[in-house]
Amino acid sequence: MASQDGTKKQEGLSKEVSMVLQEESKQIKEALNKELELPIHIALYGQPGSGKSSLINKLVGKKVAETGVKTDTTLQAQVVEWKNEKNGENLVLVDLPGYGTSKFPPNKFFQAFNPRDYDLFLCVFDGKLHQADTNFFRELQSAGRKTLFVRNKVDALFDEDKTLDQLKNEIIEDVQTHVEAPVDVYFTSCRDNTGLAELEDAIIKHLEPAKQEKWARLAKAYTTQALERKREATKKMVYLYAGLSAANAINPIPGVDVAVDLGLLMEMFSEIRAGFGLDQATLKKASSWMSPALVDLANKLIRYATREGLIKLLERFAARETVEQVSKYIPFVGQVIAGMIGFGIARKAGMEYLNDCYEVAKEILERDLGQRKLLNGK
Repeated sequence: MASQDGTKKQEGLSKEVSMVLQEESKQIKEALNKELELPIHIALYGQPGSGKSSLINKLVGKKVAETGVKTDTTLQAQVVEWKNEKNGENLVLVDLPGYGTSKFPPNKFFQAFNPRDYDLFLCVFDGKLHQADTNFFRELQSAGRKTLFVRNKVDALFDEDKTLDQLKNEIIEDVQTHVEAPVDVYFTSCRDNTGLAELEDAIIKHLEPAKQEKWARLAKAYTTQALERKREATKKMVYLYAGLSAANAINPIPGVDVAVDLGLLMEMFSEIRAGFGLDQATLKKASSWMSPALVDLANKLIRYATREGLIKLLERFAARETVEQVSKYIPFVGQVIAGMIGFGIARKAGMEYLNDCYEVAKEILERDLGQRKLLNGK
């Protein structure tokens, strides 16, 4: 009789745990989808030929915008997406056509391009501000939208009778006179990367917190501090993917009585690597100068991104994995999933892959910063 009561009690507990697991799995999936689908829309406007397309490519970290395209009265907006094909995650940067032209007079412009569709505006120029730029800024200001002023091509700024700081101060004064507001001006060069780190810091500052994390994950890092910010912002994604992978539990890990969803983990690895800009071409190029230890690490990034390599990585962690009650993961994945061995294995594999990507990307960035410092004679 006691045995029957114990069996019924165990069955009741199993059903209760199963229901909690289903609910936590649902919550993780919703949280992950919310993260991936969170939109970031940034619009660039200003003078034709000021380098807006080149600036977009620099912010994203690869050539996604067609350079040399004039944004004038004959063209629509050039929409550029940084997109992960596996999960659809993207951020959208839009090179707007000329404001106040015959094709896009003010009333038609705002019918075609609603300012409230964008999180932030960048006014890009390489000479004097045009009156159309000033008028557009005021319209955006009245609509409650934020504009960052970007004086591009600063590497070509020169006057033998004035210092660079004097020239910059004149430009700042001119912009503030035009817009009648104490605005900041960011000086950038797509040729030598001058000012890109400061501009990205400003972009993050003016996005809402959830979008700050996403920008940090997807945009190119130009400083080691930004790279560290990228790593921290990516950790949450590791927890979510690992939790959902453990909850799905459709692929057994050889040698242990544990299963995970390999497809989700491969998707996670792909997203991590893309966020750090580590495609195969970049890794192959870096392998020509990196130390043997880092070359081995770079090769692992490619190998572990395959199904066979991922299984080997999971087997390594499964051999010594035990359930860890770590409270900081519970807000992300829930009490039951946080206590599953499959979650622990997937999380550790994801964190190792994230840290390996960070180490390789940091080495590439530091070498690039060192070379640019030498070229600039500093």
